[in-house]
Amino acid sequence: MSTPKFLTVFALTILCLNLFSQEQLGMRLSNYAGVNSLPLNPAGNLSNPLSWDVNIAGAGAFFENNYAFLQQTNTIELIRHRNDAVFVLAEEVEGPVRPNTFVTDFYDDNRQRFVNFSSFVTGPSFVVKIQDKHSFGLFTRFQSRASTQRIPSVYSYYNYDRREFFDGFNVGEFDGAAMSWSEVGLNYALKIPAHYGAFGFGVNVRILQGYEAGYFENMGTLQQAKIPGDVVSLGQINGRFGYTTSNMEGEEFQIQRNGSGLAVDLGFIQLFQETDDGYRLRLGASIIDLGYLNFNENAVSHRFVTDSATIDLNDYQQFNQLEDVDEAIRLLSQDVLNDPAASEKGSAFRMVMPAAVSIQADYSFTPNIYLNALVLQRFYAGGTGVKRGSLLALTPRFEHRWVSASLPVSVYNWQDVRLGLAARLGLLVVGSDNLLSWVGQESYTGTDFYIALKVNPFDLGLYFGGANGNRRYGKNKRVKCYDF
Repeated sequence: MSTPKFLTVFALTILCLNLFSQEQLGMRLSNYAGVNSLPLNPAGNLSNPLSWDVNIAGAGAFFENNYAFLQQTNTIELIRHRNDAVFVLAEEVEGPVRPNTFVTDFYDDNRQRFVNFSSFVTGPSFVVKIQDKHSFGLFTRFQSRASTQRIPSVYSYYNYDRREFFDGFNVGEFDGAAMSWSEVGLNYALKIPAHYGAFGFGVNVRILQGYEAGYFENMGTLQQAKIPGDVVSLGQINGRFGYTTSNMEGEEFQIQRNGSGLAVDLGFIQLFQETDDGYRLRLGASIIDLGYLNFNENAVSHRFVTDSATIDLNDYQQFNQLEDVDEAIRLLSQDVLNDPAASEKGSAFRMVMPAAVSIQADYSFTPNIYLNALVLQRFYAGGTGVKRGSLLALTPRFEHRWVSASLPVSVYNWQDVRLGLAARLGLLVVGSDNLLSWVGQESYTGTDFYIALKVNPFDLGLYFGGANGNRRYGKNKRVKCYDF
């Protein structure tokens, strides 16, 4: 039985990214996280015992999917063989494979499929506290994201491969998107004394510059059937897609501004039994990534609406370069709409940001031992755009002024359980929320890594003195009392 080549190309592409968690838990949750806490909760710096924090540079990336996997390998092996790696399908393997050969297989169940990739580079950023009440910050960041959260299970490799010819099936709504952008963010947070401890709220306002983007969306119930010879029969077509064109030609990739936008994050925290050594309990909630990007330069959008069409995928094998995209779409428009120019509908499109709501709880057993619980649930803010994965995490950590360590245990997209490890040594933070992806997995589906270099107040007396290293500057260890 013939299998459409686009399924194989898709599966191999998402596994060959070889890029390095979604939320970088080991970097965001600590009281000493400073400016790095702001993307998760804009009020996060209010519990920082230090008066200021500067991020010199940081970077990280994340990739995860439940469509395909590599058998018996890890990230280190992929990096080691990045120049000579060979990828083969599991159904084609006979006998032992060489060290540089990676076997690709596919999940065989009825789950909806997802593919998520994100990366970031943080530039010079800072946050400063004034009188332990006000927190001001500025951060710069470059991000890239790509996601599709609900690929219908009928498009799973084995499900499609086993389907009989001319056996029609329906495909529900699904979408996917990718985009890259830079941002300059302003942060303000306010801490208000309360009889139980303190209350704080914060906001990030982010000015966005968009670079590259693309999206696709099936907006109805698509009817489909396989036909011999890599031919697809489609009915009730109702879809659209768009992309930027600034790097469609030329051999060298060039960063070019193609759009702009705005985003905001809102958050609050409540501190219970606050002392100069910290607190007993910190509760927090936030709404993050509310916003949009308008791509109105070097952009194009297409729309396909028709009752039926037949597409021979063999006709598209000639298009194997990025500069061939426009010609391939003209052929697709001819096959579906009987006019090579009919699908093009505009020269601009809007992308929404990967919005989510998060709830956090942080309990202090001692001034050095904490347990954090976090729930992050994505939601659709309307429109087409990249979407983040949902997350449930429980993170025990040891926290000291100069040394910290955490072991996040997380459930990603309500499916996969993973163990992470992160450490802060002085001013350097390194970590991964998917530690097993580095040391070996039976089914390798993705990986992640993050790192940051920071500067904050350096006090030799604090470093060498004190029982726990958590003493705040210029304060005695006592419970705060407030007059009303």
